[in-house]
Amino acid sequence: SFSLWGKRKECRQYSSEYLKYGIIPSPANKYSPMCLICEKVFSNESVKSSRLREHWRRVHADKSNKDMAYFQSLWEKLRKKPTLGSMVSSASLLASYNISLLIAKSRKPHSIGEELLLPVIREVLRTLLHILPTKIIRKISLSNSTVQRRIDEKSTDIGETLCNFLRTTSFALLLDESGLPSNEILILAYVSFLKEDRFTEELLFAKHLATDTKGESIFRAVEEFF
Repeated sequence: SFSLWGKRKECRQYSSEYLKYGIIPSPANKYSPMCLICEKVFSNESVKSSRLREHWRRVHADKSNKDMAYFQSLWEKLRKKPTLGSMVSSASLLASYNISLLIAKSRKPHSIGEELLLPVIREVLRTLLHILPTKIIRKISLSNSTVQRRIDEKSTDIGETLCNFLRTTSFALLLDESGLPSNEILILAYVSFLKEDRFTEELLFAKHLATDTKGESIFRAVEEFF
């Protein structure tokens, strides 16, 4: 019999033989069969061999000549597929870095992340996308200290990549300063250059001044970077 899980309430364990039909246990419930091709999940109570075969014949007839290796490859890809939780987590981290960089470029106080941007994101999710924002907002860290750390880390990463490119071309350097709530001074260095026939401006680095904003201190900060 091709019945995977037997009669109602008599759940049988999955057998690797079922893979030749493109059927695997659902990642969400191992007792519910799932089609690897379209990821349709069949209920354990209603599944019958005839229904599974009919689904295969009607929906995936073009895959009838596929061998076991093909389905094993699909299953392996599914196992490695990121879960919603991991995607939200990694995407939220990326958002935190990118928003921090935008804050640096705008020359706004770092506290704007928590005070304004997160409430704006929350309102957009709730009003336009009709998504409960709590879980998503909680994963996007934009505290004053986090934004400052993200800017430092991002500028280091950008600096390494950008410096390699700048060694191959001419560029203009623009320096600006931004005041922080703690009375610290942040020096922002931008570079302008031509890349692929387009004028481009990038943030080269963001650096805290330990002393003052005199020309000598600024020059030393730039010199230390290069």
